[in-house]
Amino acid sequence: MGGSGSGSWYRWSKKDTISDYNNLNMKRLVEEGIVGESKHKIGSWQWLRSGEVTSSISYTSNTLTSGSSYLRLRYTNKNSDQEYDYKVHLTTTSPNYGGKRWWFICPAKGCGRRVGVLYGGKIFACRHCYNLAYDSQNDGMHYRMLTKAQNIHRKLGGSGCTMDYVKKPKGMHWKTYNRLMEEMEYYDNASMTFAAKKLGLIDGF
Repeated sequence: MGGSGSGSWYRWSKKDTISDYNNLNMKRLVEEGIVGESKHKIGSWQWLRSGEVTSSISYTSNTLTSGSSYLRLRYTNKNSDQEYDYKVHLTTTSPNYGGKRWWFICPAKGCGRRVGVLYGGKIFACRHCYNLAYDSQNDGMHYRMLTKAQNIHRKLGGSGCTMDYVKKPKGMHWKTYNRLMEEMEYYDNASMTFAAKKLGLIDGF
C-alpha cells in the first residue's frame, strides 16, 4: 500500500509550510480501504520521491467497535533510532448531504482537534500543533481551486484549513450550509486532482 509525499520525513530545521512534511491524509486512507466501516487492516504506508521510497510506517487500523476506532502507527526515527508505537483515535461525522466522513483526533498532548490530515514530525500531529502554514505560491489551477475551498471554509467560520471539521454557523440555514459544504468539497477535490496531475501522479482527469 503506498502514498506519495514530498521532502524528508523528519525536518528538525523545518520550514513552516505543509509541503515540507509527509502526511497521512484521511481521504487517501478511506480511498485505499484502510479506514472505513468495520475494518481491521494491517500493513505499511510509504512515501515516494521520483519512484524511490523515502520513508515508511507500519499501521493497524481497527474500526470494528463503534466509538473506539483507531489507527495504530509504528515507525523508527531515522535520526535518533527511537521507536514509536501509538494509537491515533478516529471519529466520524454524518453530513446532512449524506454519507459518513472519517477524521483523525490529533494525538499531540493537549490538542485533540478533529482533523483530516496529520503531518509527520516526531509524531504525526495536526498542522496547528506544528504551526504549519500553507505554501505561499498561489498560481495555477491547484491553488485557485484550493483558495476557493479555503474561502468557503472561512465563510463557515473555520480557519481556512479544509481538512478541519467546521460546524454549521449559528443562524445559517441548513440548506445554505449543505450547499457551501458541497461546493467546498468540490473545490477541495479539484485542487487535489490538479496537484496530482502536476506531480505526475495521474495521467489525466
